[in-house]
Amino acid sequence: MIGFSDEQLLSLTRPPFDSIYANRETFLCATLSCGGAIEACRAVVAGAVKNAIAVIRPPGHHAESHMPSGFCFFNNVCVAARVCQKDFPDLCRKILILDWDVHHGNGCQEIFYDDPSVLYISIHVYMNGNFYPSSDAGDHLHCGAGNAYGMNVNVPWTIYGMTDADYIHAFQEVVMPIAQAFNPDLVIVAAGFDAADGDELGKCHVTPAGYSQMTHMLMSLANGKVAVCLEGGYNLRAIAKSALAVTQTLMGEPPQRLDENLKVSATAVKDVAMVKRQQSKYWKSLFPRETIDTLNPEFMPERLHDVLREWQSKVLFDQFQMLPLPIHRTGLTNPHSKSFDYQVIAT
Repeated sequence: MIGFSDEQLLSLTRPPFDSIYANRETFLCATLSCGGAIEACRAVVAGAVKNAIAVIRPPGHHAESHMPSGFCFFNNVCVAARVCQKDFPDLCRKILILDWDVHHGNGCQEIFYDDPSVLYISIHVYMNGNFYPSSDAGDHLHCGAGNAYGMNVNVPWTIYGMTDADYIHAFQEVVMPIAQAFNPDLVIVAAGFDAADGDELGKCHVTPAGYSQMTHMLMSLANGKVAVCLEGGYNLRAIAKSALAVTQTLMGEPPQRLDENLKVSATAVKDVAMVKRQQSKYWKSLFPRETIDTLNPEFMPERLHDVLREWQSKVLFDQFQMLPLPIHRTGLTNPHSKSFDYQVIAT
């Protein structure tokens, strides 16, 4: 930093600071990056532009309120969010921060964890806490605190290799239902492109079309007020293609088409169902619509008509000594179903 000796700068690369590399221009660069996020978001809220993308570095979503980490010095999107709330108290009361960086934004979570005015949603590779930032803070059980329960939503992938179909599934089942219920005044995207196809560190396969589709869905919120701020990414070509697709969508071009042959993975279905069960405690829009427990396929809840048939059979047995006759059947999709029981009864 400015005025620091080489020895002092070198000390910042050691614990407790995590993955921080500093030189004499670091403070200036970090300030400019944070300022870029602020001005992009302020312009959107003020109506000077319909939406914006801030191409900034260093990134910010790992920086916590008391320390930098993970190449991040100032938490750009969080600072921008608070500035907008301060400068536009009537126009920007509620803010959604959507983080699709492949890593969990531990800094964003820590800063707004008990703030009910900011909804933070992160979709990231978790791998049971073994993927950076390597803690349990990114699991689905961290949902907020105080008056902000439900305002922190983590969609943690248990493996890497997730595709467009998996991310769109998470958007349709978790992100959009919660975001629509929250009804934000501004959407800020912490747009890391390290989940992009071709990024060897992220090892996921989100294509420019996938990012385009997610951007398009977010533009249906907050009257289209969306500010996208660059975060991580380690493949310049993948970053460029993905950011271009997002920018084109922000400018009003139709979102790119997805590969019609892609299918949602079983892992994504399981992970998203786990998040829905946890977050349904706080969001009515996530009340389970399915009757089958996807985490335990052998579990089958009782169907009302099955319960009634069983009760009727008992009554008829008590009155007339009638017994149910077994029905032989094969090829049922669900061998645990009781729907053929108590259908035929006789004396």
